[in-house]
Amino acid sequence: MPGIKLSDSIFTKNLLAIFSIVGGYFMLIAFDNPGQEHRTLCLFKNATGIPCPGCGMGRATLEIFQGNLITSLQYNLLTIPFTIFIFFSLAWLIADILLRKETFFPFIKRDLSPSGKMLLLIIIMINWVVNIIRGI
Repeated sequence: MPGIKLSDSIFTKNLLAIFSIVGGYFMLIAFDNPGQEHRTLCLFKNATGIPCPGCGMGRATLEIFQGNLITSLQYNLLTIPFTIFIFFSLAWLIADILLRKETFFPFIKRDLSPSGKMLLLIIIMINWVVNIIRGI
């Protein structure tokens, strides 16, 4: 699919996405309190006492940044593929700006096939069960 010329609004959308990604990781690192008891911001877990499929991803991401991949997997199995996806997306957004093309958002907005949706749902559900068993 050839890229569409990058308009000012698309440039702004790409820049906003880049700043959101970088800002999110900055906040995660800036508010890390090593050695202190962990308190979750997860609304689902706070309301039900049950971890959601994403519980542990913040701690797991911090472990990735410290090079502790095994510990990261113990917090949340999906963090490593999610982090790879996020950094790939960040590079793609930057490339779109530099090349003055719009390829990232049209790709992301494509509809998944029913089998792709089912596979994604199964992966998330397995991860959720693992989080519940581990008591993340």
